[in-house]
Formats: sequence, structure tokens, C-alpha cells
Amino acid sequence: MIRRTVLALAAGLALAAPAIADEAPRDARPIRWLVGLPAGSGPDILTRLLADRLAPILGRSIVIENRPGAAGNLAAQALARATPDGTTLGTLLAATVSINRHLYPQLGFDPARDFTPISHFASFPGVLVVHPSLPVETLDDFAAWVRAQPRPPLCATGGAGVVPHLAMAWLMREIGGRCEFVHYRGSPEAQRDLIAGRVTVMIDGLPTSLPGISGGQTRGVAVTSLQPCALAPELPTVASRLPGFEALSWIAVGAPAGLPETVAARIEAAVAQAMTDEALLARFRSLGVEPAASGRVALAARIAAEDARWGALIREVGITLE
Repeated sequence: MIRRTVLALAAGLALAAPAIADEAPRDARPIRWLVGLPAGSGPDILTRLLADRLAPILGRSIVIENRPGAAGNLAAQALARATPDGTTLGTLLAATVSINRHLYPQLGFDPARDFTPISHFASFPGVLVVHPSLPVETLDDFAAWVRAQPRPPLCATGGAGVVPHLAMAWLMREIGGRCEFVHYRGSPEAQRDLIAGRVTVMIDGLPTSLPGISGGQTRGVAVTSLQPCALAPELPTVASRLPGFEALSWIAVGAPAGLPETVAARIEAAVAQAMTDEALLARFRSLGVEPAASGRVALAARIAAEDARWGALIREVGITLE
């Protein structure tokens, strides 16, 4: 009887072992989160908002480490070289993982090989804006005006090689027009020159363009999302005239390649949970971005699709950083 009892107890403990292991304390080490832009930039603010919600879900503190420079490549290099144990995350930008490898001869990382995509969490469209003196109200007006100019109009960008720059190159190709790009160090400087009339057109992020549009200092023509935007529902989409035209700047959570499946799944689930927080969603929308938790599969597919699309455009149009 005693022997049978001992054997039964031993069997019960063996069966219970996996459940006990599942309930073991999670890794309590702090997470370092790399951001390739300065503190106070849009992606930095959004990352910090998400990190504040993620920390209690994961039961770990999160420390944001800004490593600006080289169009986000410095932070991406550091992320690619980090130990894949869940202690290092990074903010992946659309340009960093889908554009830069086609423009920079030596990145120091391979976007397709060196990262574990976790989840997209925010995006915002661009908007085609013009100086209000132009006889342009619609996309058709814009196409006709561009083609009628004896010299290519000056087109501002917030930086060479970013999504709005490529979006304008794509639009010009589609409408059979040309422009002369003037690259600035950020959107605010570009917007100032557009308002002053030193340049006449640009595609820029909708959130940064809205003040000028609302104040009548610039005129919004069309947004670069597939669907109309809640921030500016009166603006049509470029896709309504050019089907399939979509150019979004987006932000995602990533980790080094080789992250264990269980760790990746846990972080993905934590992001999905954080993105159900109504206060967080409201804060994102107040900043002009659309929140969304896509998950690993959808994010990997987006990166691959945009890498192919932007790479083909860069080669066809001959875009360089020189």
C-alpha cells in the first residue's frame, strides 16, 4: 500500500512538472529598447508610450536607449548584434528595414536576416501638399500642372531616402511628371520653406502637415493611404486615382535574429494586450497616428513586400543619396 502510494505521488509530480515550470518566475532583467532617432522625435514618443504599457505586462522594466544617426542604421546595427535573449528590443522603422539596404552600400546588418520581427504598432500616411498659390485642388489638377511646367517644380522632403521622398518619386512616375528634390533635415524645416513659397510641393507625414493645411498656409490634395484618414476625412486618397498606391511610414517592435520562439510569442502577445488599452489608443490617435498590432507573420510579410516594391522603384527611377 505504501509503495503504491509513493508511486502514485511520484507519477502525479511528474505530470505536474510542466505546469510548475510554466508558472516559474519570468526573466526579471530590464529590457533595453533601442530607438534610432533622437529623444522627442515621433517614433521615440510612440515607443515610450508603448513601453510604459508593456513593462507591467511583461513584469520587467524597460529602458529606452536613443542611438540616432545614419537614418536609423546605428540603432539597427546595435540591435542586430545584441544577444537574442529577450533583453534587447528595437523600434523598426519602415525605411530601416525596407528601404535603406537599397541606398546604403554598407549597412552593417541584413534586414531580412538579422532581426526577429515582433509586431507593427503604429503607422501614418503621407499627404500631398502644395503651396496655396498653385492652381491645384485635385490630384488630376496636380498632374496637369506638373506636366505643364517648363521646368521641374521644386519638391521638398524631410530627408533623402525616407518614405515621403520615395512616395513622391513614385507619384511622379505614375503621372508622367518630374520634380527637383530639395532635401531638408526634417519635416519642420521643409514645411517652413513650403509655406514661404521657396518650394512648391511635397509629400510629408499627415500629422506634421495638418497645422499648415488647417491654417490655410498649405493645401492638402490627397493622402497616401489606401483608405481615407480620420484626421482628414475630406482628403481623397491617391489610390482613388492610382489604384494600389500606398505609402505609409510605420513603426514596429523588433528583436535580434534567433530570439527563442517562446520569448518572441510572449512579447508579441504582450504588445497585442497593450494595444487594447483605450487610453494608449486615444493618445496615439491624438498624435495623428493609427495604432495597430499586426503580429509577427503580418509584419514579416509587410517588410518583404515593401522591400521588393521600394527596391524596384529605387532602381527604376535611379534614386541615390548623392
